[in-house]
Amino acid sequence: MVGLKKFLAFIADKGKKIVTDLFVKRKDSVDHLIDLCDELISENGVVSGITIAREIFIVYEKFSLDEKEKFFLIINKKYRPDYSIINKASRDFIDNSNEITLSNLNLTVEGKRQELIRRLNLAPNGTQYLVNMREDLLYFLANDQKLQTLDKDFRHLFRSWFNPGFLKLVRIQKDTDSDILQKIIKYERVHEIKSIESLYRRLENDRLFFAYFHPIVDKDPLIFVQVALTKGVGTSIQEITEGGISSLTDYDTATFYSISNANKGLQGITLGNFLIESGVSNSTRNAKNKKFFYSFAHTWFCKLVSASVR
Repeated sequence: MVGLKKFLAFIADKGKKIVTDLFVKRKDSVDHLIDLCDELISENGVVSGITIAREIFIVYEKFSLDEKEKFFLIINKKYRPDYSIINKASRDFIDNSNEITLSNLNLTVEGKRQELIRRLNLAPNGTQYLVNMREDLLYFLANDQKLQTLDKDFRHLFRSWFNPGFLKLVRIQKDTDSDILQKIIKYERVHEIKSIESLYRRLENDRLFFAYFHPIVDKDPLIFVQVALTKGVGTSIQEITEGGISSLTDYDTATFYSISNANKGLQGITLGNFLIESGVSNSTRNAKNKKFFYSFAHTWFCKLVSASVR
């Protein structure tokens, strides 16, 4: 995967002259970025597509919050579906229903926003950039509902790209890459992990810690769940996270006590229920004496656990 990233970066560097020649007199403004987006959507060449996509992210990351919001508002409107074209495509399909007219109708209904997002994903590390971009979008969405349609396009594509079938389930252990362990400490949003030693307690043999990883973003956990294997139900979260090590020979309870989404940009992309199901499956493997599942977490988390057990 690292080799692929280096290759894409090499291609982008080779094509940078194209962007320089096209836009050398333009400033890093929102209008300039829209011009780049127009070029990206119309560009059929793979090399220049990769280059322009990377250039868009480079420019975007320099923007202030006001400039980012303006950018989102423009692309949301500029690349939305054209109703007049949809009406014509609908009439064509009604008059002559076949695979060609149906395909044309589907394309017109989609508009150009999703195609822009797909082509932005050509950039080296494009997937991570897009997740970060959606995190910004969610910030603005809280105060401007007009951006909901753009967010729906992001969510539609992310649900395909981050389908659990494409993800890798990993059990986090003490010998897991240290960079990943540090990110888990940073990303834990339910029960704070104050130190690496505190994390190690959650990685003992009487604890299960699972995370989903995307092959493109293989050093960043997307979401992770923590399970305690105990004799009876713990009386407090402190007992679960800081208590003594339990014997694996007589535990009868699996307590799901934390689930954290590590990327705000993936909010609303359903990964938690799949991760819970995997956690239940792994906690019951070779555990003939386990009788109970329990959760210290919020009601929605308890429902996920209950549904997975059934």
